[in-house]
Amino acid sequence: MTGEIVFVLVVVGVAVVVLASGRVPFEVTAIAVLLALFFGRAIDFEAALRGFSNSAVVTIGAVMVMSAGLANTGVAHWMGRLIGRLAGNSEARLIAFTVLAAALLSGFMNAIAAGGVLLPAAVAAARELKIPISRVLLPLSYATLLGSVLTLVGTPSNLLVNSVVAREGIEPFGLLDFTPFGAAILVAGVLALVFGRHRLLPRHASGAAGDALLPRAREDHVPYRLEERLYEVAIPPVSPLVGLTLRESGIRTDFGISIVAIQRQGGTDIAPAPEVVLHAGEVLVMSARDRDITRLRERFALPEPRPSTLGAAALQTENVEFAEASLAPRSTLVGETVPSLNFRDRYGLSVLGIWRDGAPRRTHLHDMPLRVGDALLVLGPLPRIAELRDDPDFVVVTERVGLTLRPRQAPIAVAIVAGFVAALLLQLAPVAIVALAAAAAMVVTGCVRGRETLAAVDWRAIVVIGGMLTLAEAMRQSGAAALVGESLAESLGDGGPWIVLASMLLLTAMFTHVLGNHVTAVLMAPVALSAAALVGADPRMFAMGVALAASTGFITAYAHPVNLLVMGPGNFRPRDYARAGIPIALLVLLVDFGMLALMFGAGGS
Repeated sequence: MTGEIVFVLVVVGVAVVVLASGRVPFEVTAIAVLLALFFGRAIDFEAALRGFSNSAVVTIGAVMVMSAGLANTGVAHWMGRLIGRLAGNSEARLIAFTVLAAALLSGFMNAIAAGGVLLPAAVAAARELKIPISRVLLPLSYATLLGSVLTLVGTPSNLLVNSVVAREGIEPFGLLDFTPFGAAILVAGVLALVFGRHRLLPRHASGAAGDALLPRAREDHVPYRLEERLYEVAIPPVSPLVGLTLRESGIRTDFGISIVAIQRQGGTDIAPAPEVVLHAGEVLVMSARDRDITRLRERFALPEPRPSTLGAAALQTENVEFAEASLAPRSTLVGETVPSLNFRDRYGLSVLGIWRDGAPRRTHLHDMPLRVGDALLVLGPLPRIAELRDDPDFVVVTERVGLTLRPRQAPIAVAIVAGFVAALLLQLAPVAIVALAAAAAMVVTGCVRGRETLAAVDWRAIVVIGGMLTLAEAMRQSGAAALVGESLAESLGDGGPWIVLASMLLLTAMFTHVLGNHVTAVLMAPVALSAAALVGADPRMFAMGVALAASTGFITAYAHPVNLLVMGPGNFRPRDYARAGIPIALLVLLVDFGMLALMFGAGGS
């Protein structure tokens, strides 16, 4: 073992530990790995930056833009609405059609985009059938994983494995080479989720997407229950509040009290702005705890408050609505608070509640750092909700509120995707070029506009992928990948190539739950190719196995972004993912292994 191999393996080990800890952003770790390899002279300058010019990275970015085109023109939304009509009054059909729709979309668009656009429709359909939305949202998330292996472009991990295969001089995979495997996995997943739903799927009260306005009405709906702590108090002429703005009063920041509305002669100011000046005789409608109200009364000489006569439903008008928004899986706002974001000024909306850990929080919201899985109940003008829906840091769960689509471009978006598929099948150009052309067509035709193009691309994912591809290159050049593959083959080789393949599938699936599918695919692909060569197996079979196993992130919330996306709305706990995810993951791995044996047959050894 050379010193270079030792150095590269140490970098790999440190990177795995840091990534698994979750304490350092993935993109920071990826850049640190790149710099360590360069200054450690494991790679030269050109190799250090080669990952960012890799055709897989270009293709991934272009597919993200195509995904935005399908979402913005309403194609995905139309499929979501179709789910409810086809489901009728059957839970089983609702689950089946949700899985099929999400899987089909995920075969050609980004999984987060597919899950995000179908989430509101799935919630609406579940509420229409009066079933807990947790019964639908977990299948929705799993479906984006099941469908991602339907095509080469369904998930970045497929493209990344393919780029490693091509770099080794092996025949790369075509667009539909994954389809037989993906179809078998999808059928198995649908059957398991439908017929095993009573054992696998939780029956939780609704999370953030429940009935936000009304008191507990059904066993399966637990709302934010705004009216439980909704009080009103009139401002007397002698109160120090008179003449202060809402911001200057510190009611929100110092007392943790949310001012929902201000009633005065001439009307009600719903979700008042921080700059609103308070006057004697006005009535503050607030969501507060008793002890905070006591402190507020002592500070500002206020009378005893009374339960508000202004029902939560009265807070909605023709132009002002409630909406629920989940923090996006890769949101840049994690760790921020409502005040640090200047949420009211930035979005023009008032935050009235945060759903966390299966319960609504309605007071002291300003002290709560936001975290993945949170969902926010906001109130404000419809145009501002529309702007929030366009913000990549949030996914608006409420189905129609603030929704703006461009349905006239929908046929164009479908035609562009169809042309993309046809061009790849006819091999008119490399995948990256065809994907770029399709993305450009989405922009030129108005399916994706202006800033939407940049917002559509997950730049942090691009940085992670580019940096980790550099690590894969270092493993290949130094011989570290060959050494690891050789060690694996020697320890398991007595059982034949099929035992080595099965072990490779299990290892990849395990690493996926720790490192995510992108990083796992990049690290395991060169090892798999080396192991295949040593046991005399078809390297394409082993590479395909890694790609398939990298899409088995069913068991934890953090293994797959859409698992995180549905966590708040579905009111899921970690055990819910383990309970359903372990049997689904094992089933998928069994189908993967069986299909690899069937499709490659004797050619596998």
